[in-house]
Amino acid sequence: MYVQKIRVKGRFALKAGCSLLIDAVADTIPSGLIELKTRVTAIRRGEDGAITVEADLADGSTKKVSASAVILALPPRVVGHHINFSPSLPQNIITDLKSKPTWMAGQAKAIAVYDRPFWRESRLSGFATSWVGPLQEIHDASPETGSGALFGFFGMPAKTRRELGEDKVLTLVIDQLVGLFGLSAKNVKTILYKDWSTDSETAVEEDMDLLRDFPIYGQPPKSGVWEKKIIFAGTETNSQYGGHLEGALLAAEQAVLEINLTS
Repeated sequence: MYVQKIRVKGRFALKAGCSLLIDAVADTIPSGLIELKTRVTAIRRGEDGAITVEADLADGSTKKVSASAVILALPPRVVGHHINFSPSLPQNIITDLKSKPTWMAGQAKAIAVYDRPFWRESRLSGFATSWVGPLQEIHDASPETGSGALFGFFGMPAKTRRELGEDKVLTLVIDQLVGLFGLSAKNVKTILYKDWSTDSETAVEEDMDLLRDFPIYGQPPKSGVWEKKIIFAGTETNSQYGGHLEGALLAAEQAVLEINLTS
């Protein structure tokens, strides 16, 4: 697998964005192995040690899959709240899962798309940090040629976004961009908005609280009949880079290593 990367301010960034990495990984997976719109609801372990994974499908039906071990690359809180284990996970593991905030769960992002990156004509970088408007961190996300794009992460808490509603939130975003980059920022072709706090696959109710300190991430404790049968992956299980792309990649490598050791 080859992914082209460029160095930005001492760090590496993926040329053409993270979708390039996702597509490169997906191309290595045989067709038919990934099932979309399938939600795991229960994982059961029989007396003989065999595992059955139960899932709900989009058409309302259910499906059962046999497994020798299961990798859960999910936010720990989503596992703790939405998957039923039989026999139950030990209480210390459940407590650990529910205590780990999902890094992106309370976050939102907006991307404003323009005909061209007009701010460059005024010798502006497109980068800004702000404690005044809804966006706290803004970057130039324009492609190499053609359209212009500004994206930003929100400093506005999830509860406030929910109370204001999407239309009002995006109006405030445009007002902020106008204040930073001039009246041309009003001429938006389209504006894209993703609020992870409203995504049931990412967030639970506890994630509405704004993170003020970096959480302590890492693997849940190992104990009970599920040891070596349930392998926790995902970025929040990596103690060094939890919450970031690097953490997700390292967690995946660790999960593969554990599977190889138990097989």
